[in-house]
Amino acid sequence: MVRLNRVIDQLEKGEPAIGAWANNGNLDDLAFITDAGYDYVFIDNEHTGLDFPTLRLSLQALLNRKRILETGSLQAHPTPIVRVTPNSREQNQWALKHTLDLGVYGLVIPVLDSVEAAQAAVVACRYPQRRGAADMEPKGERGWHPHDVAVRYWGISVEEYTDKADLWPLDPEGEMLLIGIIETVKGAKNLPDILKNVKGIGAIMAGAGDLSVDMGLGGNATTDPEVQETIMETLRVCKEYGVPCATGVRNQEDVDRRLEQGFRILTDMPVKSSAVLQHGRRVTSG
Repeated sequence: MVRLNRVIDQLEKGEPAIGAWANNGNLDDLAFITDAGYDYVFIDNEHTGLDFPTLRLSLQALLNRKRILETGSLQAHPTPIVRVTPNSREQNQWALKHTLDLGVYGLVIPVLDSVEAAQAAVVACRYPQRRGAADMEPKGERGWHPHDVAVRYWGISVEEYTDKADLWPLDPEGEMLLIGIIETVKGAKNLPDILKNVKGIGAIMAGAGDLSVDMGLGGNATTDPEVQETIMETLRVCKEYGVPCATGVRNQEDVDRRLEQGFRILTDMPVKSSAVLQHGRRVTSG
């Protein structure tokens, strides 16, 4: 069966995933991202406020019936992944649960900075596994329900959703991607321990903006050498532990540089055209 999560599909093929940011509720941007052919969209529900009905509407804007017909596949293209409102230190399981229950294929967790916070995010995103499963630990704590919304959005049965809505690559058959943002000095320092001790983190994002503020540099994220050094150290640790690393790109030069450095998930920000996507496809196709 074709992967439902296009980001996971790209990573398993050894190809980068190229996506874009959109604010929750910005239906025009979401429609553009869908029609342009991006692999995924990060929907921001952190700074735009906690609004589940609007998020449900945003997910509908990503459906492309023509693409489903032409591909004959239920793969979510683009795959919606939501940056949630609470940061990892708050450990708000209910916010993560409600977001997942709407049918998203993954979460971006702000301010991942400790082993304890990472473990809490993992268990909040997992159901308890079936008896005898090889990946029963850590035991999930996500509340189960015959999810009418999520099941319908994924286009599969309740039983199939229960099995597939698990974290990749902890569950090799899982279709859910959990991404933690390293955006503080503490998080960067603790990243080796996080990736060594916590299974279920599917990718790490190097968050330059908040990192620069945390360093006392006032948002000088793109040019300050100290910020860029920490971004590259984040990438190095991810490579050491075999975890894909994500970052933002703003132009074609950024795409070339970040792919050469080894980033595997690139986010076009802000979205103004599909030039970044098309350039990335040309680069990776040889």
